[in-house]
Amino acid sequence: MRIPRMFSKTVSPVVADFGASSVKLLQLTDEETPSIVAAAKIEIPDEARGNVDRRFAFLAEELPAALRKGGFEGKRAICSPASSHFIVQQTRIDESSPLSVDDQVSAEVAGRMNCLPKAVVARSFPTPGSDRDRVVLAIARDDVMRHVDLFKRCRIDLVGVHPDQIPMLHSFNHLHRRSEDRSISTMYVDAGWGAVKVAVARGTDLVFARIIQIGGRQFDEISAAAWGCTNAAARIRRIQEEEAQASPKPMQSTEATDHSQLGSVMLRVGMSKAGAESENPRSRTESGMILAEDRRIAEESTSLAAVSTACPQPDFIEVHETVADELSMCARYAQASLGSPIDRIVMLGGESHSRRFAGHLARRMGIKTSVGDPIRRLFAGNADCIGPLDPSREHPEWVVACGLCAMGPKA
Repeated sequence: MRIPRMFSKTVSPVVADFGASSVKLLQLTDEETPSIVAAAKIEIPDEARGNVDRRFAFLAEELPAALRKGGFEGKRAICSPASSHFIVQQTRIDESSPLSVDDQVSAEVAGRMNCLPKAVVARSFPTPGSDRDRVVLAIARDDVMRHVDLFKRCRIDLVGVHPDQIPMLHSFNHLHRRSEDRSISTMYVDAGWGAVKVAVARGTDLVFARIIQIGGRQFDEISAAAWGCTNAAARIRRIQEEEAQASPKPMQSTEATDHSQLGSVMLRVGMSKAGAESENPRSRTESGMILAEDRRIAEESTSLAAVSTACPQPDFIEVHETVADELSMCARYAQASLGSPIDRIVMLGGESHSRRFAGHLARRMGIKTSVGDPIRRLFAGNADCIGPLDPSREHPEWVVACGLCAMGPKA
C-alpha cells in the first residue's frame, strides 16, 4: 500500500521566463523562507530567435523534456513572455469619459495594435500621486493563448502571465520592508540579448516602464564583424572575455562584506558614483584598472592575456551611448512624475555581466549603480549547483524568474 507524503514540502508553480535567447525555468518551495527545488535553462538557437513561429516550434519540442529532466513538480505554471510580444507605454486617463479605466486603456492600445479591444490583454498601474497618469503593459490575446497551448502540451496549466517589469519589482520586495525604504526611487535596467527592459519604481510602486529595442544582439553583430566569424562564435568569445575581465576583484572584498552584513542582495561592481572617474586625476581606462589590480597582487592579467593585441577589438561605444541616451530620457520622464531624482540604478539581465557596459552606463547616468542578484538569497547556504545555477557566481539574468516566484499564482 502506498503511503501519502503527508509531511513533504509544498512547492510553488513552475515559473518560466521566456527571453529572446533562452527560457529560464525555476521552482521554489512554498514556504516563508523559500529554497530552490529545480532550475533549468533552454538555449534558443540563433535561427529561431528572430522568428516567433520557429521559436514556438522549437520550445514545443524542448520544453517537455526540460521540465521532466529538471525534476519540476506540480501541474501549474506562471510565465513571462518575451518582451517582443508586449507594448509598454504611458497614458493619461480622461476622467470625464463614460468608459471605465480598463476600457480606455484597452481602446488606446487596440488602436495602436490595429485590432479590436477584446483582442488585447492590458494592465495599467497608476503613477504614485496621480490616478490619471498610468503605466500600460499590454499583449495580444492570441500571444497569451500560444503560451497556454505550449504548456498544455506539457500537461501543465498556465495560471498567470506577466510582463517582465512586474516580476522585476517583486524580486526586490524584501528590500522595501521598512517605511523609509518605500520612498526610495529605483531604476531597474534588465539588459538582455533582445532588448533592454526599464522599470522605475518608488518603493514597490511602478512609476515608469519602457522597452528599448537594443541588446546583446547588437554586441554580437559588432563582434562578428570585427573578428570575422559568425554571430554565435562571436557571442561565445565575447562572453569568455567579459568573464575574464570580471574575474579579478581583489579590491572589492571589503565592500562585498559590508553589503552582505547589510543583508543586501545587490553586489557592487566598482562603478558606483558616476563622474568619479572623470573627476579623479588617477582615473584610468577599465583595462588599465584591471592591469593595475593584477600588478598589485603580482599576477599576470587574466583578462588582458586572453585578448590578442593583433586582433581588432569590437567597438561598442556607439551602442553604449545609444542605450545611455535612452536611459537618460527614461530618467527625466520618471523624475518629472516622481518630483524627485532617482536614487539608484540596479543593473539586471545577462548583459549586466559586462563591466564595460555596466560601467559606462553608471558613469553616464550619474546615479549610484549596482548589479542585482536576487537569486543568491535562495541558496540558503547550499554550496552545490542546482541545474545551471552556481552559488559562487552572480545570476542577474534570473531576476524575472525570481520575481515570478515571489508573485505567486494569485498576483
